[in-house]
Amino acid sequence: MDFLGKYKEFPQTLQMLTKIDLELQKEGVSLFDQLSLFLLDDDYSYDVTPYDVIPFANIGADGIHYGFLTDFGRVKDLEEAFIVCISPMNFGNHVKIIARNIKEFIDVVLTLNDASSIENLLDYSTKEEYRDFLDWMAKDAAMNPEFTEQSPYICERIQQKLNRKPIDDLYEYVEVIVPEQRKKLAPINTFDTLGVVSNHAEHNQETFPMNSDSMINLKELKSFFKRNENETKLATIRNLQFFYLIQDDDELKGIVKAEMQKMGLIDEVNRMEL
Repeated sequence: MDFLGKYKEFPQTLQMLTKIDLELQKEGVSLFDQLSLFLLDDDYSYDVTPYDVIPFANIGADGIHYGFLTDFGRVKDLEEAFIVCISPMNFGNHVKIIARNIKEFIDVVLTLNDASSIENLLDYSTKEEYRDFLDWMAKDAAMNPEFTEQSPYICERIQQKLNRKPIDDLYEYVEVIVPEQRKKLAPINTFDTLGVVSNHAEHNQETFPMNSDSMINLKELKSFFKRNENETKLATIRNLQFFYLIQDDDELKGIVKAEMQKMGLIDEVNRMEL
């Protein structure tokens, strides 16, 4: 599992979930068939997958996947890493943190009885939107019971084995609790909303101007990188990747790669090249 880099192996909770899936498969069911959750054992990433995210699952459609946010290797234990949803086809809203850790990600899946539905949350931000979405899901399940008849059994198995439970207020969790905790840890703003972790109580951030239509002046970018500290550089790299500016520009990609190498981000450089 070279794509795991320094972490060597997935955290215990995910290993236990994988074991449950293997047991279910022997019974003729699976997490993927019933909950649209396909657990990965190899690299799975897109150009927009943040370089410090380690994917661990997908839904088998549209490239939608979930991963551990390592904060450029600063996370010591993947068990405690924030969980990110990446939806490559959802341009502009293709990245969002949806859980504080792998255990609570499982709680989100249990709440929706379906991993594929999580992607919808990338487009929602209000209590009303969440309410309407959950109401629609309940009605859809009632009208199409053949698609969800095994889901309660699977979810109950996970709850018992992993001691997890559905979230009472999904809106409050995803839109209030998670962002508030993330902001305390990563106060440096980025367009993808992931932010960058900082050791400084106050951070006067210089930003490199850009948007999805930008033609990056490479000379100015090199100068920007030269005069700024690592945290600002990482925020800029996040923004460049979020706006799809790196993938088709080999020279820009080389500059970003060189900066990450200077910072010792070998795992991130390796993921860039996968």
